[in-house]
Formats: sequence, C-alpha cells, structure tokens
Amino acid sequence: FMSNRSPSSFGVGEVLFSSEFRITPQDVAGWDRAEVLGGRDDRPGFRPHFERPLVAGSPVPEGLVLARALDALEHSGGLGGCVLEPTSLGKLRVLGQVSLGERLTTAATIRYRSQRPSEGSRCFLTLTIEVRGDGRKLAEVEVGVEVREPAPAPVLSFERRCWDQAA
Repeated sequence: FMSNRSPSSFGVGEVLFSSEFRITPQDVAGWDRAEVLGGRDDRPGFRPHFERPLVAGSPVPEGLVLARALDALEHSGGLGGCVLEPTSLGKLRVLGQVSLGERLTTAATIRYRSQRPSEGSRCFLTLTIEVRGDGRKLAEVEVGVEVREPAPAPVLSFERRCWDQAA
C-alpha cells in the first residue's frame, strides 16, 4: 500500500525506510561497463572483462551502493510516489564491506528541509542515508535531494479503453 504524498509533507527528523534489496552481478557489470565505456559499447576489447562472472561475497563499488540505496528509497512506500533527484553528495563513509548478493536496507533521516512558498510541487531535503546489512551499519552518507511530486498516472480516454477491450 502506497499513499500519495506531496513534497511539502516531509518533515525534519522523519525517517524513511526502504524495503530489502540486493546488488546483483548484473548490477555490478552494468555499473563497470558504464564507468569505462560511458554509454558507448564500441570497444569490444573491454567486453571479456565485463563478462566474467562475479561470485557472491565480492565487494561492490561504493558509487553503486549509493545509487541502489537511493533507488530502493525512491521505490519504497514512504515517499508516496515522489521522485528524488540528487543535487549534492557528501563523502560516503564505509564502515564495513558491502558484498554482492547481501541483503541490504536503507534508512534515511531528514536533517534539513527547504521550500519556497511559490514552489509547492517541489522541495529540497538533506538526508543522512544509512545502508544496513545483517543488522549492522555498512555505510553512511549525506545527500541533498530535490523532491518532486509523483508523475500523474496516465488516464486512458473512454474511446481508448473501449478500443483496447474490443481488441
């Protein structure tokens, strides 16, 4: 169950939680490929490096840990469909190794909130994000984000629905 929220509904001191997530070998391979190729896949000599299978327990790149933590928060019910757009990033403090395939969760505490009265559809938050695994804190970082309203769900016109049902 996910309730809709507006950007102005987030308060300082509020804690947002993600559901459990894992970082897969495909996540790491995609991350590595993007780091080296920058969206270009015209260098076939690099492919064998990326196609080597990773094993459970392998270390995960710090940037990928943060990206997946933000993604997990954004897809949790606590944001009510609101969209997070990172605007600033502090130094990721690693307190323990994040391993491939490990069960992870994220908790984000809202430390600061800023919103102009004329901008009701967005606000800016400073979050302290903790990545936890196996009951211990593995990493922590402070992130500035812009919070935007959820995109409205597409509404099919009556004619379109009738056409789809007839097909």
